[in-house]
Amino acid sequence: MDLSGFLMSLTQGTEAYKRERMEKLHDMLPRRKVLCVGDSTQSDPEAYGDIYRKYKGWVKKIFIRKVTDVAEMDVKEKNAPERFEKAFKDVPKDVWQVFEDPNELYKAVDALKAT
Repeated sequence: MDLSGFLMSLTQGTEAYKRERMEKLHDMLPRRKVLCVGDSTQSDPEAYGDIYRKYKGWVKKIFIRKVTDVAEMDVKEKNAPERFEKAFKDVPKDVWQVFEDPNELYKAVDALKAT
């Protein structure tokens, strides 16, 4: 990230920032399929859900790590199943996955490679 991108990230909401970066990636790589990997601490589920709906077929899979070990975070609210269901409204359930153990991610990516 360059200095202007860093400064923008400080002043712009994280969800809007992530969405903007994903849109730039789409502009550069519209025919490539992408995997989105994020976590539940900020707004990754909402941003990635929006991107999936905007560019149908571009996002192959969304992985969200359920963070449980950050004292300053409202874990109950950030990790509520309802939050993920809302963020991924109209995104097929087989496209998004919430995980806690990194090994779950490794296995899921290996399974994708096999397809």
